[in-house]
Amino acid sequence: MEGKGLNRTASEIMNPRVITASRGTNANILARQLLTGQFSGLPVVEEDEEVVGVVSEFDLIQALLEGKELSLLKAEDIMNTPALCVTEESPLLHVLKLMIEHRIIRLPVVRNRKLVGMISRPNILSQMVDSSVPATHVLAVCYWCERVCDDIQSQLNQEVWCDLAEYLERHGVNSTEVNFSPKFCTTCAPVIKKLMEGSTSAQ
Repeated sequence: MEGKGLNRTASEIMNPRVITASRGTNANILARQLLTGQFSGLPVVEEDEEVVGVVSEFDLIQALLEGKELSLLKAEDIMNTPALCVTEESPLLHVLKLMIEHRIIRLPVVRNRKLVGMISRPNILSQMVDSSVPATHVLAVCYWCERVCDDIQSQLNQEVWCDLAEYLERHGVNSTEVNFSPKFCTTCAPVIKKLMEGSTSAQ
């Protein structure tokens, strides 16, 4: 596999262990799963594992902003369909182009429309970077506003969030030396929580 670079296929990089949702999965349950920070979207599948859609945290937030109650919604009400998928044979170059063009983080990998895995930008990057040159900074990046947590300026129980460019300039860090860990920042987290609580209390 070494040296193949972007000629590798999705099957070589994908994660075969995938958490999925059904058409009838309640949106509140979806929100709680996505807020764990382990993934940014869930494929929606039929009983035979055929992929029929994808639900992302942005779909849930959009529903909240439209005044909808998550407790009254199902995955099929808010999912993006038809789902954008790749096959096991898809080269990574093609996968990355789709991710950039559609501004998405991960894609279902299918065989005859049946789910066999998920492939994400972190999956690909972890295979492409030179492991002999370790990153010196791991920064938390906000899912929503895309600011990063200044791990040097932050103090106990007091996080400082700023633009990535500002962080790099302030600390003289090169962008190639940084890894990212997604989460909600101290500004966005209360907003999302309030929206979710408002949706739940409206039941």
